Amino acid sequence: MLRPRAAGALVGITAVVLTAVVVSTPAVGADDPPATDGYEQTARLTTVGKPLDLLVHPESGKLYVGSDTVAGTTGGSLAGVHVVDPASGNVLNWVKTSPGSTGAPAQLPGKRLAGPLPGDGVHYLVGLRGIAAVKDGDTAGRGGWLTGTTITQAKAGAKAGTVVVVRGTKLEEVTVGETSVTVERSLTLPAAGGPLAVDTAAGQIWVTDNTNSLLRRVGSADFTPDGKEIPLAAGAAVSFLEWDTERGVLWAGRGTVLEAYDIAAGRLAASFDAKPGDTIADVAVDPRSDRAFAVWQDWGNPPEEGDGVGQLAVYDTATLKDLGMGAELPGVNGQLGSSSVAVTPGGDSVFVGSPSEASLTVFRAPVPPSPSESPSPSDPVSPSPSDPPSPSPSDGTSGPPPDDSAPDADPTGSGTTVPVDGPTADGNSAGGTGGGGAQTTTGGGSLDSTGDGSLASTGTDVLLPAAAGTAALVATGTAAVLWRRRRATA
Repeated sequence: MLRPRAAGALVGITAVVLTAVVVSTPAVGADDPPATDGYEQTARLTTVGKPLDLLVHPESGKLYVGSDTVAGTTGGSLAGVHVVDPASGNVLNWVKTSPGSTGAPAQLPGKRLAGPLPGDGVHYLVGLRGIAAVKDGDTAGRGGWLTGTTITQAKAGAKAGTVVVVRGTKLEEVTVGETSVTVERSLTLPAAGGPLAVDTAAGQIWVTDNTNSLLRRVGSADFTPDGKEIPLAAGAAVSFLEWDTERGVLWAGRGTVLEAYDIAAGRLAASFDAKPGDTIADVAVDPRSDRAFAVWQDWGNPPEEGDGVGQLAVYDTATLKDLGMGAELPGVNGQLGSSSVAVTPGGDSVFVGSPSEASLTVFRAPVPPSPSESPSPSDPVSPSPSDPPSPSPSDGTSGPPPDDSAPDADPTGSGTTVPVDGPTADGNSAGGTGGGGAQTTTGGGSLDSTGDGSLASTGTDVLLPAAAGTAALVATGTAAVLWRRRRATA
């Protein structure tokens, strides 16, 4: 039996060894990157002028930006249509020239992107009545101007290569040539037409009637109303329509409210209110990720109106719920025009165009954290319970003296485990089989202790990380000296 002084020394030594183990062993998952919940801003581009509208081409994947000049800046105007690589943010092409009102080419803003061209490119509005087409690699837009009433709305038509426009009470389907625009079909509406939504696959067109507060459907085959109407809920005039053709839902922006209408049921399915001081500016629907991305822009007059911060919101198109994955948009307001949003297929990248800041902000989808690297097969492993046990006093073979029990090799690898044998109360080394198979501590395991301060008093091998190995061996040697000295004088 150890006398009080030796036992006290071992208590202190045990504390040193345990402290070394705790300090040297990282917490489980300490190296794992933190998880993120929402979309994160990764870039802010100011190389595309004052963005007025955005469109990611569904086939080529290129981002098209209709832009105006930035007021008060030195140098040349950045107005026109920019083609951007969504992955790098590099401007691939900048088309400055569009058809002017007199037919002569001129540098004009790309006001609104009506829709994609087959393969690549877009149709876009120019001035009050102009429509042009452009694709990556072009040096100038091609098209022309209509006569008469101003174009207020435009979307890609159900018929390939056409554009549907609203001019007052007229709904028109037009084709865009090299130097002209031709009206192919025309329909007189009961009231002035508002924002449009077109399902090219189904051949259907929805037209907003803000005067009578309803949405009206027009068949593309005969270009006449088919009698289907959806009444709008009470509220402000509709400023834009976006059709989720996969879910059969029309998203409508109405001032401080964003609404989703179920076409089959013919009624309002969900609505989302702005935070104080914000208005809804635009929505982009991504069927592959089942998400809708909305830009809420601030009024831009803090503190009387708004706080100067807009919002990017993300909604589940299946449940029509806010996913809480959005982000703040500082400085995005409606003082110099309406903000716009576009998304790459799958929802990995989201682009927000801000006329007030003359910027294009890029957001990336949240990435789930990757687990810490698992140990490789070449890493040293701890003895398993099936390993042969150390000799015990019962077989007549005593263990090695405590000062001879240190391993021959100096552990240097971070994954190396070091056996630590301490003296037991009966004078033998702690290498017996009293505790069954060997137990290992590699950062997450527990150390066996009887509670009286003796190390490995159950006769079980205790394996420590190499970082604690040196301290453990020094402590063991000290314990052995005290134990021998006390035994010799006992």
